[in-house]
Amino acid sequence: MHSDDQDLNHIDLSHLRLQEMTPDQRAELRRRYDRFVRHFGRAGAPDARAAAAAPRPRKWRPGEKG
Repeated sequence: MHSDDQDLNHIDLSHLRLQEMTPDQRAELRRRYDRFVRHFGRAGAPDARAAAAAPRPRKWRPGEKG
């Protein structure tokens, strides 16, 4: 990894349009996006095993216990 790669890791790309970016800047933006998706994509995913183990609600009937 050389100095330009290290500079791209810390540069603010938010003020640039995609058409104005160099190929290296676009690659860095894509790398950041992929890292974001990997990090937060799993956080909101429901666990199938937990959903299957949860008891299902039953219809309430007056005068019936249980």
